[in-house]
Parts: sequence; structure tokens; C-alpha cells
Amino acid sequence: MTSDAALQKKRLTAMLAIDAVCFLLAGAAIVGHVAMGIGWLLPAFLVLVATGLGAQIWFVLGWMRALKAEEGASS
Repeated sequence: MTSDAALQKKRLTAMLAIDAVCFLLAGAAIVGHVAMGIGWLLPAFLVLVATGLGAQIWFVLGWMRALKAEEGASS
């Protein structure tokens, strides 16, 4: 496995872990907000969704950067 592939595997694992934690916490936050009327859980929900999305964007940008570096090396 090349160093780029190993880095992408670590990046994928980190993204999946962040997304799983954010998914669980965001689910709990929205249930707490809707069912129990706890007002501060709505902003927490939005922050968790944005964090999960940010992790996915971070992964895709790293993947695109690796592909560009690979194209530049093969030219």
C-alpha cells in the first residue's frame, strides 16, 4: 500500500468515526429538543450536523488533493 493510500485509509477511518459520533449525538439532541423541549439542544444539533458534514468535506478534499498529486507525478 502506498503512503497516499495509507493516509487516505486513516482519513476515511477518522471521517467514519466522526460521522458516527455526530450521528448518534445529533439524534439524541433532536429527540431531546422535540420531545423534552430543551431549547439549547437545537443549536447543538445544528453544530453536530455541520461537524459531520465538515468531516466529509475534509475527506473529499484530501482525496482530490491525492488524485491531483498522483496525476502530476504520472505526467
